[in-house]
Parts: sequence; structure tokens; C-alpha cells
Amino acid sequence: MCNLCCSPTHIERRGFLKALAALPLVAALPAIAAEAGIDGYRATFEAVRAEEDGRSLFVIRRFRQAGEHLALTVDPSTLKTEIRPDLKLIPERGFDRSTPYLDALDAATSPPYPTENAGLRRARGAVDGYFLTVDMCPSKKPFESRFFAGLASHGSGPFPVAISISGYWALEHEAEFASLIERQRIGELDVTWVNHSYTHRYVRGLPDRQNFLLMPGTDFEEEVLKTEQLLIAKGLTPSVFFRFPGLVSDAALVIALRRLGLVPLGTDAWLAKLQKPKFGSIVLVHGNGNEPFGISKVKPYLADPSVRWLGLNEALTA
Repeated sequence: MCNLCCSPTHIERRGFLKALAALPLVAALPAIAAEAGIDGYRATFEAVRAEEDGRSLFVIRRFRQAGEHLALTVDPSTLKTEIRPDLKLIPERGFDRSTPYLDALDAATSPPYPTENAGLRRARGAVDGYFLTVDMCPSKKPFESRFFAGLASHGSGPFPVAISISGYWALEHEAEFASLIERQRIGELDVTWVNHSYTHRYVRGLPDRQNFLLMPGTDFEEEVLKTEQLLIAKGLTPSVFFRFPGLVSDAALVIALRRLGLVPLGTDAWLAKLQKPKFGSIVLVHGNGNEPFGISKVKPYLADPSVRWLGLNEALTA
């Protein structure tokens, strides 16, 4: 399903063994995590209460950074994620099961399990706007710098955009990644950082059921957790969303994602496939240089002052 965006720089059939031998990138994360002081990173799922304000939260990750015990938490009402001191979180036995976060987990990870485009494809409620998601699959091409500059200058406030980051893209495009982080820091972009796996493996010509994260030998939990650690090492906070590479998955992957506390993110408006957005649509383009047609198709929507762009969390909370 991802032939439009996956370039030959991923894993070609003839270059399969050569690509798997890309040890410098594989080895880069431990060095980055060590430099940021991250260790003991692990998945969990626990209801807690914040000591300072009594808010009910879920802890989905625990780790140490520079010797401090920390937790990645989710506010079940807003879906906002935060990194908090673990010692200030009080375990709770009971919790409200009827919240936007748990409702979304249930809805987006329940059967049926299509091979293509599983998960949240559009807002769960009625909204009068669109949700822009931009995938950054591994690529040797320069990213869409003018596109991101246009988003940064769009309107009077930070532009809401969900950026799906693959670890290999971030490592191969360090300066470009840093520019996106800087645009968020100075308030030009309001970024929801979506996990798009670490390696985003792909072999041209293989059927979907043997490709991407369904490729034999894939360690799915490692693909998820490595990207989260990379984001945290860069001072960012991972969101509750995960987009499957190629939008390809199966029941086992979706169930495993649920256990990790993440919501699979699909789309009903992949613009390069000529799918037209409607109110509530999760719009998909690629900002990695591999899909300029999709970038050209989103420009009229960005230029239209009547189009409202919303933060991705609002697809579940509006």
C-alpha cells in the first residue's frame, strides 16, 4: 500500500542483506539514549493519581533519565501525554473506563483487523475541521522544507500538525529533524509526535502480509520503544498514536499495540491517492521528499481560509 512513499532507499529485494547490515544507524540509538541519560525503558499500563493535583492518569512507560525515575503518562480525558516524576504518582485500583482514551483504545484495536489501514481513520465525533498528518518514512531525499515553512507561517498561531516519525528518518536527517523541533519550540508548529516505527522495513515487490512490520524477524515492541526513546532523548514527548508503516498490519500487531497503550492511526484522505477529505478526515501526506504529488494536493486546502485544521487529540475528544 505504500509504493507511493517508500523509496528504493528502504530495503530492495536485491539489496536486502546489505540494508540489514546498516549497523551505524542501528547502533545510533544506544549512543543517543546514553547521551541523554536514558536507561531501563519499559512498557507498563497502570492507573495512577497525580500527587500535586489529584488527576487520574495512566502510566504507559517507565524509565530512568539522569538517575531520576520518570513515567510517560496519558491523561485519559484529553489524551495529552507528559513525562512526570514517578515518585509523585500514586497507584489507583479503580478508574473510569468511559474516557476518550480508553474508548479510543477499544474502538481502534477491536475486530475486524484489515491488512490495510487499520485503526482510527477519522474523528470519532462530529467536527468542522480536518486533521493534518505528515509521515516521515526513511528516505535519502531532502524533506519538504517549503511545505513545513508554509505550515509555520499559516495563520496567527502555532499550526496543529501530527508528524509521524520513523527512527531511521530522524537519524538520517538530523538537521532537518532539528528544524522541526525548533519550529515547535518557538511556537510556529503545534506538533503531535506520532510513532512510525524505528526501521520502517520494506522490501519492494513483497506482498503486504510479508512486508513492513509483518516481515519475519521483526521485533515489534522494539520498533515502538526505540522510536519513543529517540523522541524523549531529543526533548520531545511521544503521543498515544502509532501509524503502521505502509498502513499495513494484522490482528497480532494491533493487539500488541493495544497492550502498549497506543492508538493505531489510519487515514480516510491519503491525498496522493486522490482521496478527498471531508469534515473529520485524518489527512495523510508525506513530508520526506518521496511524495511531492501529495504535497501539491494539500496546498489548496492550506490556502483556503475557510478550512479549519485541528490538533489530532481532538479527533477523539471533540
